[in-house]
Amino acid sequence: MFQILSVLVTVLAFASIAQSTGVIVPLYAWPGTDVWNTVYESIAAHPSTPFYLIVNPSTGPGATEYPEDAYITAIAKLNSYSNAKVLGYTYTNHGSRAISEVESDIATYAKWSTYAGTDISVAGVFFDQTPSGEDPSFLPYFQQLSSTTKGSNLNTVVFNPGVKIVADVEAWFAAADFIVEYENTYTNWLALAPSEHFSGEANYAKDAIILNQTPADASIDTVAKLAKNLGLGAIYLTYDDNYMGLTSVSKIAVAVSQRRKVKRRGHSHQ
Repeated sequence: MFQILSVLVTVLAFASIAQSTGVIVPLYAWPGTDVWNTVYESIAAHPSTPFYLIVNPSTGPGATEYPEDAYITAIAKLNSYSNAKVLGYTYTNHGSRAISEVESDIATYAKWSTYAGTDISVAGVFFDQTPSGEDPSFLPYFQQLSSTTKGSNLNTVVFNPGVKIVADVEAWFAAADFIVEYENTYTNWLALAPSEHFSGEANYAKDAIILNQTPADASIDTVAKLAKNLGLGAIYLTYDDNYMGLTSVSKIAVAVSQRRKVKRRGHSHQ
């Protein structure tokens, strides 16, 4: 009974913040030697902000049944926070990778929930290198992957084309909980009006953005405020382009967690 109540508390806690703009972190750096400490601290310091943490042991879950000890310790730590969702990374090569291989990765991630002694379960799967929808023949492939994922009790599906969906928009968003419609540099983000990076306002709540090569003097607060005003699902900014550095996480967490200012009759209220 205690375990059931604990699960319900966690579910309700995350449900209460699910409508907030979250922080989506590509946790591609190896977790040993306290590398992920800034992530743990940020999650703990902002309990009302959802965090989506993408773990990537070996361009996917790896060839073993369970991850190595460093990942077991680190993932269990992430799972101790009610506002954190761990997502397993896999890639699709824009729909040309054999679907059986991708589904094997899904099955491995699902298997992690059976690890004895500590909770290393993942909440969903992050599918990298997904297409933009321009070729409609790829849609059934990704609909099947979504169905397989959710049927494996991994209930958060993220597609990452890195660009906006250009066709069958509603079908693509119906198959995913989030779609990363922008993964590119900070400079290129500024080059267009924000709305031009997305396929449509109706799906902003399921949109995620990942900005890389962010200058040290860039205004993370400005990007976060815009994301919240648009109602985007999740954001991330990093100073590098390989996602090994995590020094920006704490700044993003602070910026996203700040209450939105609402202007009324010339006044601004927190």
